[in-house]
Amino acid sequence: MRLYKEGLAVSWKLFGLSRNFVFFLGVILFFMTHSAFTAATLFLDRFFFPKFRKVKVRQPVFIIGHPRSGTTFIHHLFTRTGEMASFATWQLLFPALTARILVRPIVRLLTGQSQAVLIPETTGHQIALDAVEEEEMLFLHNHDTQFTIIGTPLGFAEKDYREIRFHDLQPKKQRIRSALFLQSIFQRHIYDTGKTRIFAQTHFSTHRIKTLMEVFPDAKFIYMHRMPEETLPSYLSLNFHTLDALWGMHRFSGRQKANYYNRRYEASLELYRYFYDLWHNHELDRERILIVPYKRLRRELMPVFEEIVAFTGIKPSAKLRNAVALQAGKQRSYERKHAMSTLADFGISIDRVRKDFAFLYTDDPFGLRSKGRQDA
Repeated sequence: MRLYKEGLAVSWKLFGLSRNFVFFLGVILFFMTHSAFTAATLFLDRFFFPKFRKVKVRQPVFIIGHPRSGTTFIHHLFTRTGEMASFATWQLLFPALTARILVRPIVRLLTGQSQAVLIPETTGHQIALDAVEEEEMLFLHNHDTQFTIIGTPLGFAEKDYREIRFHDLQPKKQRIRSALFLQSIFQRHIYDTGKTRIFAQTHFSTHRIKTLMEVFPDAKFIYMHRMPEETLPSYLSLNFHTLDALWGMHRFSGRQKANYYNRRYEASLELYRYFYDLWHNHELDRERILIVPYKRLRRELMPVFEEIVAFTGIKPSAKLRNAVALQAGKQRSYERKHAMSTLADFGISIDRVRKDFAFLYTDDPFGLRSKGRQDA
């Protein structure tokens, strides 16, 4: 409720008494209604589907790293044949089993009428009701993800909402409760689909890796690494186009947009730095983490696939192997279908990036060569 109140206050401060304020008031009321529906149906699951609580979440795989570093690509690569317990967008929006019974017919109707696309591919990341989407979105239901900030007027506020970014630094009771919430959704999904292996894309949860390691002691983590001068233009462009498709960026002033971009830049710096520091300070169980440089995806997809298979213990079907081999043949002919702005368009210079991210601009930032792997 606190974030809804702050969203209302921020909207008022941004727009005053205007059409834009009324518009976002409606948006906030919609999300409050959806949140209440989700809470109610999650509660009802305990009565209608009590057996889900006995489901074990074994050896989940979490893909982490900065957005636009290949996290979505790897996620879609391993889930494309339906062998993993991956989530479609509508299942992320309605995680309760009770809710799914009510919503599933509507999703089928919309899909059958080709009305399933929520955000078009021209934004840089298409989102459709029936397509596999990133599990980080599940934390929207307990308001513990950067998505809460990025996709709402809160992202244009002066406050930086640091407590929503640094999950591992939250009070223990709060951070564990959030991870256990995720576990309960995984239990429901495994119960619902009959598929036992979770392969989740949770890039912003790079900031909660220590907590996830604690709650999921047999989990494995794939950290996708790509240099910030490549991810940032793509990421900020994605934010712009997505917000424009959802709400219309014309609603915000130049100063408000500049503040938004700067906040997102600072959050990106923190995400990169956090994992780097944990890795080099030996605060993580390195045996449970595989670092995959983005460039290897473009050059050596099949070897990377086999490395992930060996690391995670996944047993891919012949169908999945064939699909990956086919994708490997398409790699070099891929062409981006969305417009991408430059760093300068967002008021950020390449010199600033190289200075702020100097810790990554070394010959071998994660010591991969000493392990016989290629550096990024």
